[in-house]
Amino acid sequence: MNHADTINAFFRLFDDEDVDALLELFADDCSFSMILYERDIRGKTELRAFFEEHISNWSEHREWATSIVVDGDAAASELHFEGILKNGRKIVMDNLNVWDFAGEKIERIRVYADTAPFRDGIDVA
Repeated sequence: MNHADTINAFFRLFDDEDVDALLELFADDCSFSMILYERDIRGKTELRAFFEEHISNWSEHREWATSIVVDGDAAASELHFEGILKNGRKIVMDNLNVWDFAGEKIERIRVYADTAPFRDGIDVA
């Protein structure tokens, strides 16, 4: 699978809420950072907890890459997200993900997004 395919698979598996398959895309020493959560998630154990917690906030959600640029083992993808929080609040937003790969596995993702749409609806503590 090439890096663009892996990125598209990541979004598809997140939409499917398939945490086990999501984790298979990652290297064992992976890291994930999202400004919203104000911390770096490191390793598959922390990543599993993060995905399960994050997914639990939504009654429905869908996201997809609107563009992907790959340069060797680095990539960037623009993302469109639409979701409804469990409290009924709808969130629609675009953001940017920066990806680093180790071979075919995701080594690091950095998510850059306007956090204002989330702050009122998700407990990020």
